[in-house]
Amino acid sequence: MQYVVLSGISHHVLKDLEHDKIKTIEIRSPHNFLSALETKAGDVIFLTPTSLEDVRPGTTGVIAKIREKQISMHRVIAKTEEFFEEAEVQMARLQLEIKGHARVRRSKCCALGEATVVDADEVQFFEGR
Repeated sequence: MQYVVLSGISHHVLKDLEHDKIKTIEIRSPHNFLSALETKAGDVIFLTPTSLEDVRPGTTGVIAKIREKQISMHRVIAKTEEFFEEAEVQMARLQLEIKGHARVRRSKCCALGEATVVDADEVQFFEGR
């Protein structure tokens, strides 16, 4: 099955999702934000701690259903005596519900500005190697 990928997700966040079954995460990194924009509530996505450049056949991760999605903008202000700087940062908040584990069969990687997509199989059991 094809899934939009969120890569470079911390092991801690993935363990919390596995334990709690439902977790809200904030996405700020540009490549994951572009992937999050391509999704909607009800979609199932693939999350992995592996960096985007290293996602390839055999990469494992978690599949989760998006229960809720919010896109918002935050204003960040930095001020010192010498300068005043203001920036706006967009982020996505995704409430996820774990569905299981999966392994990448084929990576359909990403052109600049597009979501990253993989073809992955759900893992029903762990193989001894």
